Amino acid sequence: MKNIKIFLIITLVAILSSCKDYVTSIDPLIDQIEDARLNNQSQIPFLIAGVQTRFAFATTQLNNIADGLSDAFIFDQNVPNATFPTYLDIDRGQILTDNNSVRNVYTPLGQYRFYADNLIDRVNKITITDNNLKNQALYTGYFYGAYARYQYATYFGKAQTTGGSPIDAGPFLSSNELYDQAISRFKEALKYTTDAKNIRIVNSCIARAYLYKGDYANAATYAKQGMVNGDPPFQALHNVQQSSDYWGNSGNGRTQFVCDFRFKAYIDADPNEANRIKLATKLGNDKKTTYYYQVKYPTNDSPEIEMTWQENNLMLAELALRGQSTGDPVALVNEVRASHSIAPLAAVDLDVIYTERDKELFCTGSRLPDERRFNKWHLGAGTWQYFPITIDEINSNHNL
Repeated sequence: MKNIKIFLIITLVAILSSCKDYVTSIDPLIDQIEDARLNNQSQIPFLIAGVQTRFAFATTQLNNIADGLSDAFIFDQNVPNATFPTYLDIDRGQILTDNNSVRNVYTPLGQYRFYADNLIDRVNKITITDNNLKNQALYTGYFYGAYARYQYATYFGKAQTTGGSPIDAGPFLSSNELYDQAISRFKEALKYTTDAKNIRIVNSCIARAYLYKGDYANAATYAKQGMVNGDPPFQALHNVQQSSDYWGNSGNGRTQFVCDFRFKAYIDADPNEANRIKLATKLGNDKKTTYYYQVKYPTNDSPEIEMTWQENNLMLAELALRGQSTGDPVALVNEVRASHSIAPLAAVDLDVIYTERDKELFCTGSRLPDERRFNKWHLGAGTWQYFPITIDEINSNHNL
């Protein structure tokens, strides 16, 4: 028996030794990149592309359900392929913390925010001899890290009318605190680019954060340095492997959400509105009701608009009406309308701005914050005007 025990011990030692040799001599992963291998100048373009790709993936889902929570989209089970109960709850503003459609946004938003912040950390720890590449990486990290914080501030909250979110399992941050963080990082991004177009995009994003924060004086300062007529839009870029959620759930791919009927009414009142409000029709399951869905993003890889010179113009017009800018609101609005061959207006007030933003910013997730800002919430008391922080975050974050 003693000899048997000794044999078993020797055998076990041999097995463990061989396992150790096997583990330490295994070839590097071929379908993943080990973290340490990313700490190299040659991997910086890969890391930049990763941030931008994850940004697009999170943002398309977020904007789509934001339009679903606002009065821009409606969920009606009479529409073919409208089946998600989570979308029905979003449409009604009766959202539980375990709503899977919200969880599917909150998680990738946190991921791309982490990748953006982590990119800055990596760049500051490794040797990069290409200064242009280093600046590009730092610009990317600060810009997209700022944009994620802007999205947390605008779309998430701990109660129906209380916006904000934690970051990195930290304490709850109010929307104002998150806007301040976003603005600070946007400003930091400006230090790492000399591209005039990028500078104007960043300034427009800063202006919007200040606008949503209610700081109209600072919003005007940055909007005046923002995008101008002729600037191409800032977009979230997709590919066929990572589809646009507008296409996949509110468009040609599938119609979970359809557009509120007022968008068709806008076109009926002025056919040229179809130049900026792109609609297609679908017959309901009852074979009687005609619904209208967006085709602003007609394919699964359609780029999605996040900031334009037209939005910057509308911010300047609004800020002029609020007494914080010297621009002519009528001229600013009419310049936007002219870009779509729509007839000019004779007068503009804040109600007109609200409507013009509804049309111009169609399918950009902008209607939800506008409803709150203009005190025009379309659902009853006690409904969610933000998306709730998810149960996953609540369970894993002792601060909540």
